[in-house]
Amino acid sequence: MKVMDEKTKFAHLGKPGSAFSAGFARRLNMITDRIDLKDKKILDAGCGKGVWLEQFAMIAGAENVFGSDIDDAEFESVPEVIPRENLVKCPIEELDFPDNIFDVVFSHEVIEHVVDDKKAMSEMIRVLKPGGKLVLFCPNRGWPFEQHGMFFRGKYYWGNIPLLPWMPEFVHNKFAPHVRNYFGWELRRLWKDLPVEVDFYSHVFSGLDGFARRFGAVGRMVRSFIHLLERTPLRWFGISHFVILRKRAG
Repeated sequence: MKVMDEKTKFAHLGKPGSAFSAGFARRLNMITDRIDLKDKKILDAGCGKGVWLEQFAMIAGAENVFGSDIDDAEFESVPEVIPRENLVKCPIEELDFPDNIFDVVFSHEVIEHVVDDKKAMSEMIRVLKPGGKLVLFCPNRGWPFEQHGMFFRGKYYWGNIPLLPWMPEFVHNKFAPHVRNYFGWELRRLWKDLPVEVDFYSHVFSGLDGFARRFGAVGRMVRSFIHLLERTPLRWFGISHFVILRKRAG
């Protein structure tokens, strides 16, 4: 666990992925198994360094891939294949795009960091075309570790904090006011009044990339076993919600 100054930037904005890991590739396969992304107009809302933008560009074409982020300093690391005019600085609560223009909006472990998650959900649906899909990954409160660290006595502790997501909300918010975790009912209320239908909803476990590298064949066997739990009721304990919402026509 690392101890840092409480003003550490990524503690409050989130720490975007800097490489497309095997765990990310697994999640991409989950998406493409359910949505045809070819030639689709895609927005990565909260794109960070653009590791997902590059992958989407390989499937949909770079000209069809757009990214937004509140911190445009991250755009410096976005792969050059993405047109710079397709990168827009704006909070997800105020997406600087017209209504009904994207086939797919993608939000990967971002909505838990925004100021107003309900408004962010509304904005992502607004910019979708009728029939378009919102693909959402976000932290599951059933997972017993707070993966975003915590604040304590003026310091930020970066690491996985055991059992903090299971604490009463006032306790969690005292130590982790910078992030949210969601039970299923808490997540559903974000889109309750929006013109959407749920196409798919489940939970996924961590990619366990580092664990597999560290322990070799044994690590890969354990990873495969844990991923099999996604097919059982024990998926409730998965690290993330995985949701696909479809915007209703009309």
